[in-house]
Amino acid sequence: MKPLTYRIPVYAAAALSLLASASSCTKVNIDNPDLAEQYIGFTSSVGTKTPIESSEDMDEFAVWAAYYAEEILDSKPMEEVRVYRDANLWRYDELKLWKEGYWHFEAFYPLPSDLSATQAAMGKDALKINFTAPHDNSQITGIQGLTIDYYYGPSASHDLMTAKADRSYPAGGGNAVQFTFSHLLSRVSIAVKTATDDVTLKSLTFGGMSVLGAYNTFGYSGRWQLLTEIDELSDVQPGSFSDLNANIPSPLPSNGTSVDVLSDLLLIPQTPGDGTNGHAPITLKVTYAIGDAAPETKTIALPSSTPWESGHHYRYTLKLAMADVTLSVDMEPWYERNYTVIF
Repeated sequence: MKPLTYRIPVYAAAALSLLASASSCTKVNIDNPDLAEQYIGFTSSVGTKTPIESSEDMDEFAVWAAYYAEEILDSKPMEEVRVYRDANLWRYDELKLWKEGYWHFEAFYPLPSDLSATQAAMGKDALKINFTAPHDNSQITGIQGLTIDYYYGPSASHDLMTAKADRSYPAGGGNAVQFTFSHLLSRVSIAVKTATDDVTLKSLTFGGMSVLGAYNTFGYSGRWQLLTEIDELSDVQPGSFSDLNANIPSPLPSNGTSVDVLSDLLLIPQTPGDGTNGHAPITLKVTYAIGDAAPETKTIALPSSTPWESGHHYRYTLKLAMADVTLSVDMEPWYERNYTVIF
């Protein structure tokens, strides 16, 4: 195994962060402040809204570490360790000492334990993660790194993110490990507009997408596999979202102004309408009324020409008119695609 050429910049605040972390932790005593650099620390920039857009909003994430002596996997000193924000510092309990050799770190947001369930229930997100250290000769599957054995996301409200970092010690010194997190899910929003007077939106349902998938599993390195059923989750139904924005005006603006109806759904990347998700097609069903006329209901299938990709935002807009409903879609990057964290 050849050490990677990844370089991590030195941050002046990193040593202070480590010292504060170590000296404040009741499980580790450091008599000499110089020893602070001998303990592993981390840095991060990621936000934790739904969706994540600012590092200041992130409060915790999980870390795994693999240690290699003479380029051979020696141990995994960190397994889903909770890293948490304390004011402006990132801390974790039971601090780990650096050892000379090569280190590989991976991080995941949110904490897997927050979404784990012994028996996943409909309407409750569930997550199962494994970690296989790179170059682990005991593994024959070829899978490396973090694997999402399954993610069941019927609420579409969690922003899954991962990050990696490599370090050779002592060449890298005791500088904090830097993570750059990337989004694993797609962000989808639904809006309506009209240029017709006196149009009232009665209901809208967005459904048919797969909400159960696996990531970085055998045969799907670095990508998602959509699932129709797994042992822990039986009779999984397609996703369906219809909780409308409470601030939707009635009637709608007649000047063509778009009005958000369903915002920032965080969904497993897939291609609408291609049949591979087991629930095709993905549709928008809208009911609206013009003046005193009887309400009309229209159902439109999302085009397969716009597949959902990780870390991108898809904004579908329905134009409600006298005789028909048309659909347009805009794809744009996430507010910021990647976020950096130093710990």
